[in-house]
Amino acid sequence: MKKAVLATMLCLVAATIVGCASMGNKMSDEDMIKDTMARMKTALETKDLDLLMGTFSNDFYHPEVGGKEEGREMLQAAIDAGYADDGEVFLDDMEITMNEDGTATVYPIDLSGAPGSVSVELKLKKEEAGWMIVEVAPDGM
Repeated sequence: MKKAVLATMLCLVAATIVGCASMGNKMSDEDMIKDTMARMKTALETKDLDLLMGTFSNDFYHPEVGGKEEGREMLQAAIDAGYADDGEVFLDDMEITMNEDGTATVYPIDLSGAPGSVSVELKLKKEEAGWMIVEVAPDGM
């Protein structure tokens, strides 16, 4: 009996965190996107570059940055220069829009830190690992 109760509790915890297939609970696309945004927030606020890069698709590209590896180098340089010190990420106002091409747009993601503040728009696509960031568009750039 103890094992059955423990197994049920573990499944309920798993359902809350990532969904529990055995119970038929799958996370919605919106919930998966919110999970990606929460991981990104944690990564930025703790300056955990590995966790942050885990939210980016291998297909990420920005015309002024390049691909994912170039983005990683740029982010590491920004962290090393102190730009992420005391940084905060605000997700309270974000809206998720599901696009006809199968991507999703999330806006605004509000970032603040020593250098100032900015809102960014993110485009994500669904991959095997979940919804991953493929584009970043800061306001005014």
